[in-house]
Amino acid sequence: MPSALLSRPRYLRNVLCGLMVMAVGLLAVLSAEVRREMRLFQEEPVDSIHWNLTQLELDLVLLLSAAQLAQAQDDPPLDELRKRFDLFYSRTDLVRSGAMFERLDLEAAIRPLTARLDGFLRHATPLIDGSDASLRAALPALVEDVQALRMDLRSLSIRTVEQYATQADLRRAELARLLRQVAATSAALLLLLVALLGSVLYLNRQAERKTAEALRVSSRLQATVATALDGVIVAGLDGRVLDFNQAAERIFGFSRDEAIGQGLDRLIIPARHAAAHEAGMARMQETGNKRMVDGGRIQVTAIRKSGEEFPLEMSVTSNSGPDGMIFIAFMRDISEPVANERALLAARDKALAAEQAKTNFLAVMSHEMRTPLNGVIAAIEIVARKAVDPSQAKFIRLAQSSAKQLLRHVNDVLDISKVEAGHLALSDSPFELEPMLASLVDVLRPVAAKKATKIELDIGTGLPLVRGDSFRLGQIVQNLLSNAVKFTAGGKVVLKAVLHPQGAGMALLDLSVTDSGIGIAPEDLERIFEDFVMLDPSYGRTDAGTGLGLPISRRLTEAMGGQIGAESEPGKGSRFWLRLPMPTVERAAPPPAPAEPARTTARDGADDPVLDLLVVEDNATNRTVMEEMLRLLGHRAALAVDGREGVRKARAHRYDAILMDISMPVMDGITATGLIRAEGLSKDSRIIAVTAHTMPEELERFRGAGMDDCLTKPMSIRDLARTLAAVSAPSVPSPPALPEPADAVLDAPRIEELRQALGAEGMRRTVAQFLRDTTATMERLRSAASSPLEARALCHELAGAAAMVGALRLHRHFAGLEARLHDGDDNSVAAAQTDSDRLWADAAAALGGLTEA
Repeated sequence: MPSALLSRPRYLRNVLCGLMVMAVGLLAVLSAEVRREMRLFQEEPVDSIHWNLTQLELDLVLLLSAAQLAQAQDDPPLDELRKRFDLFYSRTDLVRSGAMFERLDLEAAIRPLTARLDGFLRHATPLIDGSDASLRAALPALVEDVQALRMDLRSLSIRTVEQYATQADLRRAELARLLRQVAATSAALLLLLVALLGSVLYLNRQAERKTAEALRVSSRLQATVATALDGVIVAGLDGRVLDFNQAAERIFGFSRDEAIGQGLDRLIIPARHAAAHEAGMARMQETGNKRMVDGGRIQVTAIRKSGEEFPLEMSVTSNSGPDGMIFIAFMRDISEPVANERALLAARDKALAAEQAKTNFLAVMSHEMRTPLNGVIAAIEIVARKAVDPSQAKFIRLAQSSAKQLLRHVNDVLDISKVEAGHLALSDSPFELEPMLASLVDVLRPVAAKKATKIELDIGTGLPLVRGDSFRLGQIVQNLLSNAVKFTAGGKVVLKAVLHPQGAGMALLDLSVTDSGIGIAPEDLERIFEDFVMLDPSYGRTDAGTGLGLPISRRLTEAMGGQIGAESEPGKGSRFWLRLPMPTVERAAPPPAPAEPARTTARDGADDPVLDLLVVEDNATNRTVMEEMLRLLGHRAALAVDGREGVRKARAHRYDAILMDISMPVMDGITATGLIRAEGLSKDSRIIAVTAHTMPEELERFRGAGMDDCLTKPMSIRDLARTLAAVSAPSVPSPPALPEPADAVLDAPRIEELRQALGAEGMRRTVAQFLRDTTATMERLRSAASSPLEARALCHELAGAAAMVGALRLHRHFAGLEARLHDGDDNSVAAAQTDSDRLWADAAAALGGLTEA
């Protein structure tokens, strides 16, 4: 019994302790729930969401205002509109990401607005980033979209407040329930207060130990902050400094005692930023929102005690201290990294400027040298046709060779500058590989023969048509072939080309130039594709050069999406290879070949009438060719140099037919035709258009103006004879057009026809006239490059004259320029100046060689 009595209090004490533990546990759980609910209320992001939505709506209103202001002006500046759009765009991330709305269960509410925002940004961003013209045109629609978006944003703000109110009511009800449970539990615990008195002593001892531990942790933390390499500044909500570590002293020059208690705006913030800082602190004091500063690292401008401003990287966080909210800023002086970055950027900009200056200098100098060189070459060509003294002819040939070599060097330099400046334009047209490569080989055969070197072409037959820039591809191959011939004496050079089908209308051109020459040392194989590198291993360097042929070839190959390289062994020869992807073109079925009419140098048949004809043509070359053709056909020809003179002659004399050019100065052919049809002796005569215009709508326009027929430049004597036959026999049908010759420098059938029609002397006179006229017209074209209308007329004149004398490649070049000018490409003449000069030089040289032969 005594034992039971003794054990009872112990038992009761144990029971009481158990009940106390249970009660304390329940109270702890309820307290934790209360604290969690209270923390949710404190951390509720609705203020931040509402503030950000308000800011987003304000940015949208400012964007709408800028758009409406721009719409109200005739030619508004758009910089403010683009700035407002960028600010609005940057702030839309808070809605589009949806992260801030998850806590309030508003994901479904913001989803329609997110979709609307995405649609608006996808539509508006290209307009904002596009041209001013397209943005002005889209202003009305942009204003409507912004107004509609503003209403959606206002609806979201209202729904946010409503949703928050609903959730707040639920949380208050939950909190009230918890508080009632806490009250009940507390009442139960009152009964255990006596038993808990002993526990209080225990808890006091525990608290003392924890306080001592906290003091130790605080001491370690203070030591850590004091010795940190980054500056640490602690400030209160009023902006006054509470702590200032040693690193901050080194950064700003203030001692800790000087800094404590001072306002940040007077201590480390430049005067021009003080107002913004005070406004931000005022907002935080009003809202108490500590999350407004937790934004990661930022870069700002700070000021030292000496007044020196410097760049500072900092991150700011916030916390609740004994006296309220505090802000802890971690700072790092980044003056040296920023200075290094600026120096690096300045060095880069200086290097780029120097490179651009070099490119511009080369381009300007090459152009200024090439312009007089073209005149010199043309003048030498003309003099060469008149030279009869063999000694003079010898020196003229030397002058021709030197001038053309110098022009090639200048064009090489200009090609380099054009590629580096990104101004190289590649054409895209179908062409035949086999005849193009064969013509390049044929040109170099005489040069190779002088060095007892054979040059061969190894290419299959029946190759498909390919699309690309045949001129630039020919330039690359010509460079490779020229180098092979240059460094091979008494050996062999082989040009091999294979097309490997790749599917989907593509093929890989695998082209190589192999020689048995002197070879290249392994250490020089990479250098040979660098600018101005010239190797001089043998033969006493008998061939001059600029060292630009291979660098140009490399740049052109890369511009066309291909690869180029070389393999060589000194003393055994070299192999240069080119791999280029090229689209293939389906070859159309050839039209049936017309029966070849008998050639004639005069009229066929004694019964053919002699026609009295008027030729209206402003180009002297074309007039000469047409006059010679008509003379050989046995007809009489009167000449007029423009439409006005043609009208005057047609009214005063009755002609059987009038050959009328279309594009002429003073008065064009269409206007002249209308005036001739109105009155005069030749108003009923047959008028035949002579033009390079071949589009159906153009031909229809000629017929509508009163013209009866059309001859397309370049015309043959057969075409002219058939057309004139219709003057007396209009039922004779026109023959089908012959296939266009390959893209060679000269149109061989046309040249042969001119030879037979004009004879040797007539051919010389015609070519000499063409060279004189085209030299002058080319100079006029250079001066008119900035005047699209005048340049288009000159390109038309050059295309027609080139077609008439058989300069096929030159004709196509200027016909293409005329078409590009017609389509609105006003810079095409200036951009193609190098190609124009090169093609003109090639045509002049080829025509000059024909007349010499």
